[in-house]
Amino acid sequence: MIDSKRLKPISLVIMESLERRTTLSRKHTHYLKALQKGFEGELAFDRMTEQLGLGCIVVNDLFLQPSMSNAFQIDTVVIIGETIYLYEIKNYSGDYYYGSEMLLKKPDFEVSNPLIQVQSTKNKLKLFLKELGYIFEVKAFVVYVHPEFTLFHAPEEKIMILPTQLKSHFTALKNEMSAMKKPPKNFIKNFMTYKGKQPVFIEDIPNYQFSDLKKGMRCEKCGGFELSIYRQTYQCDNCSYKNTVNSVVLANILEYKQLFPTHKLSTHIVYSWCNEMVSKKRIRRVLNALSKNESHE
Repeated sequence: MIDSKRLKPISLVIMESLERRTTLSRKHTHYLKALQKGFEGELAFDRMTEQLGLGCIVVNDLFLQPSMSNAFQIDTVVIIGETIYLYEIKNYSGDYYYGSEMLLKKPDFEVSNPLIQVQSTKNKLKLFLKELGYIFEVKAFVVYVHPEFTLFHAPEEKIMILPTQLKSHFTALKNEMSAMKKPPKNFIKNFMTYKGKQPVFIEDIPNYQFSDLKKGMRCEKCGGFELSIYRQTYQCDNCSYKNTVNSVVLANILEYKQLFPTHKLSTHIVYSWCNEMVSKKRIRRVLNALSKNESHE
């Protein structure tokens, strides 16, 4: 059972918007590609956990904010009985060499050893569970999902799952599911009470202003600006996607809100943001409908 579906990280959403509406530096282009690759790896892992069925609880993309300790993030947890499987997902590709503190990819690319990170996350999760009054066994893993990833000199660590070990790992999980009892009553409800919103890592995102960004409405499917607007519908000239005009106006309003969360929305601002492609009257109707929906949430 999937308790929470993984959403695209807000940092990735913002960077993809900026890629379309301005010119990114090489540094920020690299950051965007890293975010996209990481998210693709998480989705690949999600497809594996979906095959586990109803005998467990899967929670994705957790940002926990305990009341008595520091907040922390977990890519995925699988809860079977009174055991929590914690996963740090990596989508590295190519040949890497293991080091106790760093992983090296020749000629000169290094990344921190994820085993250090996952051990720290495991300790924080155990402390959080203790705060809630639960005693669970926590098993933590670094999982490498890319089929073209190789790690030379890798130790025989049981907490490291290489691409060729994924199938056997999930087979073992399914076998354990049949022998485990259900988690304690209300555990998931109490656990998820402390789930917070993912933070935006502002320091990694380039500075931008409204005046710097390209104006116009983007296709809801491919993100292109080449749209043919009709009375009630539109069609993307790039990918041929069709939908209502109200739908694409709403999508571009939401994009604006993600890029400028502290700015006040107005018909005039949205009219300018959409490059005057639709009437102010239509924009006003969409904004009113959005305001009513948000007031009922």
